[in-house]
Amino acid sequence: MQVQSRYIGIACPSCGAEKTINIPETLFTEKKFGHVKIQVPKGAVCQEHVFVVLLDIKGRILGYQTVDLSVSTPDAARSKEEAQAEVDESLGLMKFIKLLGFRCLAGLIHAKLFNYQPYVIIKKDVQMDMDEVNFFLDDVVPEMFRNHKALKHIEYNDYVFPTATYFYALVKNQRKAAFLMNLHKHIIQMPWQTGLDLEKGFIATALKNKDPIEQLKYLSFYITKFLEDVDKTKIIIEPMKKISKKDLVKKLKEIAITSTVTKEYVTSIKEFIHRRDSRDIAKKIHD
Repeated sequence: MQVQSRYIGIACPSCGAEKTINIPETLFTEKKFGHVKIQVPKGAVCQEHVFVVLLDIKGRILGYQTVDLSVSTPDAARSKEEAQAEVDESLGLMKFIKLLGFRCLAGLIHAKLFNYQPYVIIKKDVQMDMDEVNFFLDDVVPEMFRNHKALKHIEYNDYVFPTATYFYALVKNQRKAAFLMNLHKHIIQMPWQTGLDLEKGFIATALKNKDPIEQLKYLSFYITKFLEDVDKTKIIIEPMKKISKKDLVKKLKEIAITSTVTKEYVTSIKEFIHRRDSRDIAKKIHD
């Protein structure tokens, strides 16, 4: 007899890689309450990380947990690489990826840039340094965007709401235009259609620099570069009645020669203009 499976899209909390995996249906039918934990091995979603995905008994994602496979050793026996890895995770981008998750960090950057109010849902009695996260977000964006739509928290009381997904549904209904995430590194609501490829690209490219301090500088540089391309786009389309994304890609490539200009990149520029500048200007760009 063929075993029925359920297909669930998951994302690595450490690098943001996404993939749909199939899970036996019996895992949910045999579970009457609580939640399901599934350890995802290396290679199943990404090639480098092991993590745990948390699901409710209906197969809805509640969050993720990272798995540390390293074994503690005497200080004298530890390699320089192991020591450096620990330093890297306490500084720069890795500090915030470890705290928030790769995709949630990308989502917060998008919310900051594109003017969406972000919230993190925090379980009662759980502490989080909101000021540190907001300082980081302000530090990597240009001054004109600082202190706008700062990250706020929503308290989740599991005594009043024993089912997390029910509480999430209530919050989503109350704040339909907000970016919502939890401290299990899971995005609960993303109120835009363009995805996170732009911001994930910023983060991934910045991480190629091994210096934690330089990572933040590079992230800020890529964000500023995108905003410069937004300004170049407005100059191109200002005298026009309309322009296709295909034609805009060609024109941008001519003047933004150090940027990787694609149709998806132009879609992000259009959304930024729509959210931050003028809907009428944004409407000039069509498929």
